Amino acid sequence: MRMLRALYNKGVYAGLTKHVYNLFHDVYTGIDKSHKKAMSPVDLNTLFFGKVSSPALISAQQIARLMYCLCGIPFVDFQHVGADSVKDGSLNYSRRKTGVCVSIPVNKETVSLIEKAAVCPSDMNTEAGYRHYQSLLRKFNASLSRLASKLGIKAHVSSYTIRHSWATTALYCHVPVEVISSALGHADIKTTQIYLKGFNAKEIGLANRKVCRCVENK
Repeated sequence: MRMLRALYNKGVYAGLTKHVYNLFHDVYTGIDKSHKKAMSPVDLNTLFFGKVSSPALISAQQIARLMYCLCGIPFVDFQHVGADSVKDGSLNYSRRKTGVCVSIPVNKETVSLIEKAAVCPSDMNTEAGYRHYQSLLRKFNASLSRLASKLGIKAHVSSYTIRHSWATTALYCHVPVEVISSALGHADIKTTQIYLKGFNAKEIGLANRKVCRCVENK
């Protein structure tokens, strides 16, 4: 619904349709904060390193692992990166959605993987290019779904699952939210906080004991 509203607004601005006051007034177009897409580290390990024989699934597995290693880069931006995106040991790209520049240090092995996993980029400013991108994304998500099923992973897996999982794992590794936000290319840290899956009671309990020890009588 958010995408539909955005398309409608673009149509209004372009003079292709009439403006209807409060057209989306009774339609929920927000983000459900209770819906978390992150996978557990165990499932991620299985997804990235589980044994499969199909060339198509192996390719999807390699791309998924690479996207994760590139700080959860979204597929729409991944299709535009290549060896020429690397300068002075860092992969540099601009988030299509926010325009935020992201710089990720990479080694020679990662650069080699980027070259091998290169996806034919789409010109998103044209109808044909956008359709091409949507086709690539559907095929990739379908391959990820088959890969997960083949490896016995019950969780839903898509290109965005990888992105959310990287963000949540980074939080569990005590990476500051500000750093996570910058790595994801978010323009607003509030967006990052929506991505992040909360800690469970056990983890909160451990943290609380550490904090309480700081003021205990010695």
